[in-house]
Amino acid sequence: MSQPMRRTLVRSFWISLITVAALFAAVWFGGRGWLAVSLMPYEGSRALDGLSEEVEVFFDQRGIARVYGQSDADVIRALGWLHAGERLFQMELIRRMAAGELAALVGPAALELDVVHRGFGFARRIAEQPPELDRETAAKIDAYVAGINHYLANAERLPPEFVMLGQRPDPWTRADVLSVAYYQTFYPLTLVQQIREAYLEITEQFGPEAGAWLRTLTSQGMSSVPALRVTEASNTWVVAPERSASGSALHASDPHLEFDIAPGLWYAVGLHSGETLDVVGVTAPGLPFVAMGHNGRIAWAFTVAPVDLFDLYRLQRDPDNPDRVRGPDGWVTMTERHETIDVRDRDLALNQVYQYTPWGKVVESDDDQVLVLRWAGFELPLEPLIRQGLAINRAGDFDDFRDAAADMGALSVNWSYSDRAGNIGYVQSTPVPVRDHEAYFQILDGADPGHHWDGFHPPHARPHALNPSRGWLANANNLGAGPDWPFALPGFYYQDRIRRASDLLDSQTLLDQADMTRFQLDRVSDRALTWKDWLAETAEASGRDLLARDLRSWDGDMDIMSDVAGLFARWWGYLPRALFDGNEPGRPDWRTLQPITDRWLRDGQTFADLAVRDRDEAALLALDDALRAGARPLGMIQTLHVRHPLAQSALLDRWLGLSRGPFPFGGDSASLNAAFSQFQTDTATWRARAGASMRYTLDWDDPDRFTLNLALGQSGNPFSPYFDSFLDEFLDGTPWTVPWREELVRRQSLHQLRLVPPDR
Repeated sequence: MSQPMRRTLVRSFWISLITVAALFAAVWFGGRGWLAVSLMPYEGSRALDGLSEEVEVFFDQRGIARVYGQSDADVIRALGWLHAGERLFQMELIRRMAAGELAALVGPAALELDVVHRGFGFARRIAEQPPELDRETAAKIDAYVAGINHYLANAERLPPEFVMLGQRPDPWTRADVLSVAYYQTFYPLTLVQQIREAYLEITEQFGPEAGAWLRTLTSQGMSSVPALRVTEASNTWVVAPERSASGSALHASDPHLEFDIAPGLWYAVGLHSGETLDVVGVTAPGLPFVAMGHNGRIAWAFTVAPVDLFDLYRLQRDPDNPDRVRGPDGWVTMTERHETIDVRDRDLALNQVYQYTPWGKVVESDDDQVLVLRWAGFELPLEPLIRQGLAINRAGDFDDFRDAAADMGALSVNWSYSDRAGNIGYVQSTPVPVRDHEAYFQILDGADPGHHWDGFHPPHARPHALNPSRGWLANANNLGAGPDWPFALPGFYYQDRIRRASDLLDSQTLLDQADMTRFQLDRVSDRALTWKDWLAETAEASGRDLLARDLRSWDGDMDIMSDVAGLFARWWGYLPRALFDGNEPGRPDWRTLQPITDRWLRDGQTFADLAVRDRDEAALLALDDALRAGARPLGMIQTLHVRHPLAQSALLDRWLGLSRGPFPFGGDSASLNAAFSQFQTDTATWRARAGASMRYTLDWDDPDRFTLNLALGQSGNPFSPYFDSFLDEFLDGTPWTVPWREELVRRQSLHQLRLVPPDR
């Protein structure tokens, strides 16, 4: 799902709400006080069906829950209860996204998304081909589901979103958890969809030579695996003891996701049982394990590995039978599936017909041919993701970790690793297809046998590294292996942030945990450092000598108080239009090429025809546009506005106080403290959309000083004190300490909740 589609999902469902009716309902039911009854309890005692023994839950001052119980099953059951209590509506959205059933809840605005997801068949595959789970994994999923359903069945009042929509969610099932897991393997790859679309536009216009050029772009820059040596949009790095001031390994992570919609993805929690679970970190509601964190022995985190796991095939129709297409072995008959998609506030459902070939789903068609999407996830088993996620939570060394992390179905991520013993490592989970061609980033002739992949490189052969001589490993969505890796890893890689991370990690002999935080908050832009002198030359050539001097002396810090940073941001916003906006038939839209502007400029003169004017002429045109808009500090130009979905009604927003911001926001997509923003050409402003969704740092010398911050808060309920409990620290960069030892957890807790078996 592309970012625009995902945004349509969350924002647009409120189009189906009539503001007057919503306000009437709120007043009718007693307003804020009535809705606030939907809050999850943080103190006292609550019965939870299925528990074997009492479970204690301690909440700190930011709402982070630490769960202590006798058995893994009890603790995971409690996790399901907590997820439902704090994130029930978020879980309902993700469940319906995976099933392609969102429009039935929120109305026509989500219909386009449902059509796409129903066609991919995430939930349908689970229903028709239930994975064969081992007994332990099945039992833990079932315990998690039971916790969710107990909360759902016994909650005095559902969260406000359900009240406003007049809906009650169905009970959760094991299949729902598996569908969400399956969907989560697909979602990270959509983060690079804009770059992928740009690549396809270029190869369609310029042919196979463009594909060869794009291959060079993906392989340029630093790798993660040193010569066999491992080093977007996320950052993670680990530092070896010999480079650490404490003499112990260091670990840092800040995955990038959309942070302008409440709540964020992550729910922070500690799971501590008398059996195998003893872990703290972040979870994704809907899944029963810690995605990133530490267990007192090892720590792990990940970034998206933007490896190309898709191929597009063009297949010719049989003139005598349009339901047949020509594949590598001759004619094959396509299959059809009819789906009925219900839509809220519409009397008639949409009847949708999908077509499939043995190589994937038909995504476009005409009378003569079809376009087929092949994705690795359609062909890989679904069972490993949850089983291996649980295995990582209890892993004790690099071998255990690698065995689990390298084999997670279709999940494509770069894992960073550290441990108490002083080891640092890297593992890529990506199921890389075995291709016999190099015709990447283009539509392929599906009748050519050489264009079809033959299975996947095995898990043990995927990129990995342990204890490199350099003393650190890092990844920022860059290529995960060097040029000597035995097989190709085509993809849509980013190289800007890894350059800055490398410079900082090599900037001093010894590093400490405070340095890890400082690097995460660094807003020096690799893009600004690369192009500010060109902009200075442009300014100087047009008689703006003072501006040229300021640009040359600027350090590239995208600070909210900097006028120079603000001017650079506006110039960069206008530059793609100046370079690529032409009226010739068949030319890609300049907005499509916008994501690859930096790559194209760095390459020099290859495919200069992509531009409609000389680059220096374009630079001057963009500078003129930026100066007409005015010189302003970056914080006046780029802002973050966090909005709860209910805030789509302005009256509800004001009455309930749902929105947060706008706040001045620094950085750009090429700084470690990243801001992935959308430029508005009419207002010359940047709207921050995505960045660090959480941050953690760890020095193994003292796990009690582990820090963990979310972007907004723990709860998705706008009436909760933990709805925005992390926002201030997120904006000012203050780390929040999450101790490891139970005695410190108890001492620093603000609330204590007891979950007990019903008969106690």
